[in-house]
Amino acid sequence: MTIKIGAIIKKLRTENNVTQDALATAIGVTPQAISRWEAEGGYPDIELLPAIADFFSVSTDELLGYKMSEREKRLAEIKTEMSRLAEIGTIEERINFARIALSKYPSDCEIKENLAVCLYHMYIDTKNEALLPEAESLALYVIENCKDEDIRYDAINTLISIYSATKDTAKALEMVNLLTPMKYCREFAKSSGIGDGNNEIYKQDEIDKLTDCLGTSISSLTLDDELPNDSSTWDKKIKMLEISNELYFMIYGDNLMFYHCRVAFNYWIISTYQMSQGKIEETLSSLEKMCKHAVAYDLSYKNDHGKRYTSILVDKIVYSEPSKDFHELKEHSQCWYMLDHLQNKRYDPIRNDKRFVEIEIKLKEYAR
Repeated sequence: MTIKIGAIIKKLRTENNVTQDALATAIGVTPQAISRWEAEGGYPDIELLPAIADFFSVSTDELLGYKMSEREKRLAEIKTEMSRLAEIGTIEERINFARIALSKYPSDCEIKENLAVCLYHMYIDTKNEALLPEAESLALYVIENCKDEDIRYDAINTLISIYSATKDTAKALEMVNLLTPMKYCREFAKSSGIGDGNNEIYKQDEIDKLTDCLGTSISSLTLDDELPNDSSTWDKKIKMLEISNELYFMIYGDNLMFYHCRVAFNYWIISTYQMSQGKIEETLSSLEKMCKHAVAYDLSYKNDHGKRYTSILVDKIVYSEPSKDFHELKEHSQCWYMLDHLQNKRYDPIRNDKRFVEIEIKLKEYAR
């Protein structure tokens, strides 16, 4: 068997954004020795193996290449479970799982970022400020050590949330300034033309992403803590959500596919304001539209991945499979979540209405 320890050290060092000098200092050798190992010009002394393994939080077997595939498989399983818990787990379950995972893989930046996010959300729920120093420390580590820009940007945004919540505006702005302006984003650069003959696709991709960013930003604005939530604002908020829906229809036409979920969510929020106003007819109408689009989304989720949208503005864009840039619900259907929302006591005055009952029956048919 050929031992490729040099290649493994280089892989671990690169993954963890560690320089040869830093590794050499940590284990008490020269940078030239590290360079020689990685070039397969020699091997570390056997007594150095535990120190190198400890530095990268791997076993000596993994360092020797015996179980690297098992390690990567286990990490993939851990990250799949973190994603599942993010959708259906309690915040306590998510924190406990992330801590256990981090005890096994203490240098993994994605696990650290996940735990930082969970601790921040626990703070939001409990206002326990003792949670924030650990969340901050974890996110700062990721920013300083992670080479995956997506994970690093997630950590930056986590810190922005932490500093905003604690009113540390100076630090929040410091983190904001680590992000690039919108005009320098990947989609904008591609849409400007890079000479590969795909300009139409790139421009449509930019339209697609900008539409969803704008649509969700409008929805988010109605729910912002700084916007008063009283009867004087409800009509305004309903109008804002209607504009968000109009935007999706304007860009995608009737063939919304994935974006049925956005429209369904907006109609549900609209119904909460109408219910608060005592507008029973309008509430039921909004809930029927919510149900229609929730069902349409669940059917599209099942049948339409890989198909193109049909609007002339986005007819080159495919309803893609989930990826690091595109996330969808996995554990429960949209109808399941909408049905769960309807259990709120605000709907008690109309719970026995025939139209409301029919909405619940339809949602139950597609709920999973």
